[in-house]
Formats: sequence, C-alpha cells, structure tokens
Amino acid sequence: MLLAATMLSGSGAMAQAVGAEVQSGNPATPTVATPHNPDQTTAADRPAEAQVETSDSSDIVVTGFRQSYTDAIASKRREVAITDGISSDGLGRFPDLNVGEALQRVPGVQINREAEGRNATINLRGLPGEYARLTLNGVAFAEPILSEAAPLGAFNADIFSAIVVDKSPLANAQSGGLSGNVDLEIATALKRKEGGFVKLSGEYNQLGQRFAPAATVAYNHRFSDSFGVFGVLAYKRESFRRDSILFNSYTNFTAAQAQANASTLGTYYATSTACPSCTGTKSTAGVLYNSAFRQYARVNEGNLWTGAAGAEWKPDDQTSISLTGFYTDRSLPNTKQYLLIMSNNQASVLTPLTAPVQLSDGRNLVTDINYANGDMVSSTRGLGTLQRSWGINARSAWENDDWKVTGLGTVSRADNNSIEQQFDFNTVQTAAGNGVTGTIRTGAGDVSAINFSVSPNPAVTTTAANGWFWGGVGDPTSFYDSATASARRNRIQFTGTQSYGANRLYAYQADVERTFHDSVISGIQVGGRLERNIFISRGYRISAFGIQTQNINSSFLEQSPGSDGFFGGLVDGVTTNWQTVPLDTALPKLQPVTVYPGGQLSPQGYNIRYNDNNYALYNFTNRNDLAAVYGQVKYELHLGGITLRGNGGLRYEYTRNVIDALDRISLTGTIGSPADFRYNTYKQNYGKLLPSFIVVADLTDKLLLRGAAYRTYVRPQPRQFTPATIVGSPNGGVYSVTLGNPDLKPYDATSFDASLEWYNRPNGIVSVAAFQKRITGLIAQISDPKRLCPSDARVLGLGTLTVNGDQCQSSLIYTGGAVPTPFLVAATGFVNQDSPITVRGLEFNVQQTLDFLPGLLRNLGGGINYAYTTVSGTTSSGATATLPGVSKHNANVIGYYETGDYGLRLVYNLRSKYDLASAGTFTGAARQVRARGQLDMSASYNVSKNLSLSLDAYNLTNAIRVEYENDPQLIRRADYDGRTVTLTARATF
Repeated sequence: MLLAATMLSGSGAMAQAVGAEVQSGNPATPTVATPHNPDQTTAADRPAEAQVETSDSSDIVVTGFRQSYTDAIASKRREVAITDGISSDGLGRFPDLNVGEALQRVPGVQINREAEGRNATINLRGLPGEYARLTLNGVAFAEPILSEAAPLGAFNADIFSAIVVDKSPLANAQSGGLSGNVDLEIATALKRKEGGFVKLSGEYNQLGQRFAPAATVAYNHRFSDSFGVFGVLAYKRESFRRDSILFNSYTNFTAAQAQANASTLGTYYATSTACPSCTGTKSTAGVLYNSAFRQYARVNEGNLWTGAAGAEWKPDDQTSISLTGFYTDRSLPNTKQYLLIMSNNQASVLTPLTAPVQLSDGRNLVTDINYANGDMVSSTRGLGTLQRSWGINARSAWENDDWKVTGLGTVSRADNNSIEQQFDFNTVQTAAGNGVTGTIRTGAGDVSAINFSVSPNPAVTTTAANGWFWGGVGDPTSFYDSATASARRNRIQFTGTQSYGANRLYAYQADVERTFHDSVISGIQVGGRLERNIFISRGYRISAFGIQTQNINSSFLEQSPGSDGFFGGLVDGVTTNWQTVPLDTALPKLQPVTVYPGGQLSPQGYNIRYNDNNYALYNFTNRNDLAAVYGQVKYELHLGGITLRGNGGLRYEYTRNVIDALDRISLTGTIGSPADFRYNTYKQNYGKLLPSFIVVADLTDKLLLRGAAYRTYVRPQPRQFTPATIVGSPNGGVYSVTLGNPDLKPYDATSFDASLEWYNRPNGIVSVAAFQKRITGLIAQISDPKRLCPSDARVLGLGTLTVNGDQCQSSLIYTGGAVPTPFLVAATGFVNQDSPITVRGLEFNVQQTLDFLPGLLRNLGGGINYAYTTVSGTTSSGATATLPGVSKHNANVIGYYETGDYGLRLVYNLRSKYDLASAGTFTGAARQVRARGQLDMSASYNVSKNLSLSLDAYNLTNAIRVEYENDPQLIRRADYDGRTVTLTARATF
C-alpha cells in the first residue's frame, strides 16, 4: 500500500469536498487492518481524514494527500504479508488513464503497452499477467479473459476503493496467483461515508483530435448505524487512436537481384551462375532488405459502463451480513483498423539506395531501397470487442473476542468476444510488372527518418473489367478480376475471425478463527472452499463464398481516416495514398445470400470455414471443480527485545478437470461441415499442497524485517494451449499433426521473499525487498517422435504408427513417389517441461513527505521506486529461458506539491528493453521492445467546499514505443498514442 498516496493528485482538496472534519496538528496513526483479507476492513474502506493547513500553526498540517501516505505506510507496517497498492482519492478517482496505468506505479508491476485498445494488461514480479490472480474483495470472480490475462481496461476504476497487490499470499488467500494476487476492492456500505458525489469529465486525445466524455454518480446512505446501502454508476465514452508503422519481414536479396546491383551487393554473395559478378569478399550470407511494410491506424470507438452496489446489515454488535455486486460492460463494436500494406519479393525490381550496414548479430542490412512491381493492399479490418463481467458476493460473519465465523458465496459471469472482419483491395504483382513503384526507408531505428512512398496515386482501385471471380475452395477468401491466373491484376479478399470466450464461476467458502490471548499462538484459522469454474470457447474463420461482389463500386474505397495527422506528424515520409473501405456501409451490401453446401452461416451471416484449424482448436469447454481446505497458525513472541509475529499455514486443493473438445474425423469436400467433427471428453484429477510461512521481526520501533516462503501455482489460460488435435492434409508423403494437450498441468513455483523496511519518519519509509521464484512445469513444445508417435493412430485416420530411427512411420502407404513408401507423421505437441526456470528480483522504495522543511517547501513530497528482475534457466531444448514482456529495470520517480487549496503531481516511469515472443504474421519474428520513458501530470484546485476541478495529462514526453529484432537498426514496429488530457469537475452532496 506504500504507493497509495502517489495516485492521489490534489487529494487534500478532494478530501475537503468529501466533508471530512478539519483538525490541526498531526493526527494519531490510524488503525489499518489487513488489506487483502476480505474479512477485515481495508484501507480503502476508511474515509479520508482531510486536514487544512492554517497560517497560525507552527506545525505542518496533514492534508488528505499526506493522510493517504500515513494510512498506506501504517497499513504496510502492520500487515503480515508483503503488499503494495494504490488507493482512490475518496471521490472515486485514480488519477491515471486506466487501472493498469495506475498499477505500474507499484514496485514490481509493469504495464504491457503492446496490448492494443488500452486493454492494460500487466506483468507482476517478472511474470506475465496471466500468472497473477485477479480477485474482488479478496475472492475469485469470473474474469473476462480470451487468450491472455484479464484486460484491466475493461473496468472503470471509479467503482473501486483501492487495488492491493498481495505479493506473498498466505494459506487463506485465493490460489492460482503464481506471481501474486491483484485485489480489486469495493468498500461495503457501512464502511462508507454518508452522502454522494457527481463527477463529469472530458478526455481529449491529441492523436486524431478525439474527444470522449465520462460521468460518475455515487451515493452512500445509512438508514441507521446498523444498515446502509451504496451505489456507484460510471460511464465513459471511448474514442482514441493508435498509429503504427510495421516492418513485417526482412528478406535476403536473391542472387539475381544481387547481380542487378552488383556494385552494392556483389561482395556479400558467392560467385554463382545467377550472380557471376559476385565475389563474396565481405560475406556470402547475403544482405537483408525490408520486404513487407505496413502503416496503419487503429481507431477505437465504444462505451464503458461500470457499476457497483451493495447493502450491509449489522443486527447486533457481533453479526454482519453484506451483499456486494458489480457489473462492467466494455463494448467497442465500431473499432476499425486502417492499413496500407506493401510487399516486395523475388518478383519485384529492387534497387539499394544505401550501402549495407552490419548488425550486432553479424547479419547485413540495406536500410533504403527503391522498388517496382510491388504488391499493394488497402486493407480495412473491423475489430469489434465486447468485454463484460459481473459478480455478486454475499457475506455473513459472526465474531466475539475469541471466535470468528465467516461464510461467503459468489456467483459471477464474464465474456470476452472479438469479432474481426477483413476486407482488402489488392493490386497484385504480374510478370510484366504492375506499374507500382516507390521507396522504403527504414530509418535504421530512427523513427523520424522512416519514409514510404508509392506511385501511382492511388495504386489500388475497385475496378474489375470482367467482374470478380471467386478463388474457389482452394482459395476461399479471395476474388480476382480474371478467371485465369495469368491475367489477374486485381484481387479482393474477405475473411474474418470470430472468437468468443465465456467464463462462469460459482463458489462458496467458510472460515473459522479462534483467537488466543496472552499466548505465543495468537490464533488458529481453518477454512474450506468449493468452486466451479467453466470456460466456454467458441471460434472460427469465415469464407468469402456467396458475398455479393456485384455490388462493389467506387464508393468501396475512400481516403483513410487514419491519414489525417498520421503518427502525430513525427514521421514526415509516409504516404497519403491511403485508400480504405468504409465497412459500415460496405458490409451490408456484401452479405451472402447463399450457404455453402453442407455448411452454416456465422452469427454475423457469413459462411464458416470448417477446414480452418480455428474451428477445431477453439470450440471446447473446460471445467474445473475445485475443493480446497486450509489451516494456519498465527503467532507472536518476544526474543531479546525483538517482537516476532507471523503466520504458518498449509492449503490443499483438489481439482477435477473435464474438457469437451472437438476432433476432426473427416473432411467433407474442401471447406468441410459440422458433421466432420465429434466431441471427445478428457478428464484428469490433480492435487496441490501449498505450504506458506511468514515471519515479521520488529527489530526496533522504526526498523522491520520480513521473510516469507510459500508455494503457489497457476493454470494456463485455456485458449493458449487448446485440447484439439489437428491433422493436416498430406504433403509429399508427410502428414503434419498438432497434438491436443488436454492433460497439461498447472505451473508450480516455490518462492522466497525478504523485505527490510525503515520507517524513518512518521510519514516516511525506505524499504528494500528481494524475491526468488523457482518455477517448474512450464509448457514447452516438443517434436521428438519417440514421445509423439503412438502405436494406434486410427482415430486420427493415420493407421498404426512405429518409430524408425528418428522418424514416425504410418502403416498408410504413399504412392506419389518413385516407389511406394510409408507415410511419415511429423507431430508436434506441448508438455509440462521438467527443466525449471528461476525469476529473481530486487525492489527498492523511498517514500517521504518533506513537512520538516521550512515555509512553502514543507508542502513537497514524493518517492522513488525501482525494480530489478532477472530470469535464468533453460528450456526443454536447452536454449536459454526467457519470459516475454519482462524488463530488467523499471523505475518510477514521483513528486508532488500540495496545499489545502491545490495540488500538483508529476510521475515519470521508465522501463528498460524487454523481449516479445513471436506473434505470427501480423508482427513478424521474435523481437524486443526499446527502453521507454513517460511523464504524466495531475493537478487539482478546490473551488469551494463541495466543488473541485482537476486536470490530468498523460505522456507529456510524447513517447513512442519501438520494437526491433536483435539490433535496434533492424526496426520491426513503432507505435504512437500521443498525449491525452482529461479535465474533471467533482461536486459532493
């Protein structure tokens, strides 16, 4: 909780608006209960106690901002577990762009800015976001996941009182968080102040000059000291844009192209028939050039509705009953991606404009080229998104001085749907040349030097002299302007991917705690939990069969909305020849009227491609029934003037996993039909024994030492490793098989934490924490035929199999060669690897208020935190292990100035370079992200007791995110979001 106050720009003014009492002098340290335990009061449950500075007092007066520091430091000091977090400013506001942006201020948390659409996924303690457990008031709920971590951008932060990162979860904490638990806290009714507030704000995104309003209303009412209700409703319009430049592929010039440019390239190629002028005196490995360029703008449009409500009743001093619920619905149906794509390959005529440069990995690169006969595409993609989640927690508790009994039930549901539709117009390469020419300059890593030009203008048109001819079942997404391949010059492509992820959770848990007085054993707590979690996946690709191409006319292409102020003007050398499709008017004119024989239409009305692997891979149901019991002992003793306190516990979880997945047993025609598939049921059971121990030593009244050891685990996201087995069509006597993986187990980690904290002043702390996580069971891909060649493969249509040397042979005979030979089976699959990896880290944190300084300087305060993370170990193949998205260095520098009337906060975040895994054809090969820093600002002014204004500005440094491959000169991608400014007015009543 140490970082809580850094989030509260101008909270002194804000807390006055809440109507807190005015006091003078420094208040006593407030009582703060364990933040991550849902059975106790959290820091977010308490109203801020604002104090106004008075001119006739010689003491600095603690304002709401400083009070938040005091509360956070007191909470961290009293807490047994190792936690950090952030708090609302008392008026439903985290002064950051979204929850993920706010959490990156916490030591050990890194935001993933490659997540488009401001999904705001995070990494925690050197591990990807899906390794953390997201909870609500300490208990699990249905997260809106699809194929990665839950998008924090799906929640409006206005409904939360605080967000706590529990880095060393104990036996009573929810399992499944290998890197820790991130708890979203909603204060219950009787923990809230009487009254309410209204907030109106407007967000201005500089890129594209887009404006988005937002509003929040909240009210808390106590009918008596024993019964209260609350409600919060927040609306936010989302309208923002991201511009990107991608260099998708780098390819070696061919020997023939080297011959045509022998003066520049000849010394890098061996002498050959294709290049008699080549000498190979510098290298024979060739020279790279950019062979696929993209520039695009993604415009995100939609609405976010989030609400929370609850009631709490205390019939007597010992009993409490509460009901807390939330609902969030983030719908972005009109999100579009506008792309201009140019590809050049061996059919292109290429001229190097610069001499080759040598990269750090030994390869050679030409950064600038002219091209002719380039393949040009105007591509428009609809990226409709729905992220929805709701949950209800019912809680009852009875307690006296010695006993506490708690029961809690949860019902929760979530959905994450992605509806992608793609419509392209393409001027294709021809043997005689298509007349398309231009220049590509990569900038060698300097984004401002990037240049792309194309001629003629426009290079892509909608005209087809003889109409459009479908490419057929062998090319199911394409139409051409000629029935014969040799005469084709123009192409249209229509396809799409529909992905649906539904999550359902039902749970009940009970806890009993016995407290002992004047004893080393201060308490014993036991509990149990029953949980059913169902993940339902649906997905498929669509075909262009039946679309009404006769309706295509010149209105199907228009100047791209992304061409206006592309990349904020930071890249001058991009083309304005950028035609894209107005999907909202074009798609209704294309709607198919014919269903492919034996097939079906998708919910959007297009023919489904059953032969595409997406259908078999992503149609399944994954159910986990979990039973957990735990016990923990709390202790406190004194040794030589040092107080030792802590907790030792054991949690056991038993899981019954049932997966119903599709397997393809035949293929009707080429596109296929639903009858080609059958459901198979896979079952597995496993148990996890999770010990935990933590000790807190109060070395002095200011110095505290913590140590923790515990085991945790996390299940892989269901869509990351799907259970289906895919058998490809034979190619030259070889069947390619991707084996399903329904038996994959969770990853396990044994963790050790240590934290030394010096509370040097009442409102200050200096701390250092170290951790180590040894992770086993990570999932790895293998292709060893000795492990992937089952004797009986008849269910896959492959007969019986045998291992012959390093080959897997089928009993089926291939007759397409010179002599009949057995078919070979090249299988790949995923397993839990035996070799572990180890993640280690160091976190340093300083938090200080400077109220000891004279005059105006006493209103200053701030902090610095830094995290260092390393990954070691090897993969199953012996390669050095790496985890995507993990920076070795991450730092925040935070400063504020605050009085009773106004406040100003500046935050600078810097993270070092990090690796990204290969992500398919859209982004190219495995790559790294360049170090990036961003400066944000928050300011507020208290107009009156009940009215305040605030101004928040993000990315004042106008930072760009850049990806590269091994060497910064081999740039892969650049993303630009621009600056964002939010103006907010708040009124209390």
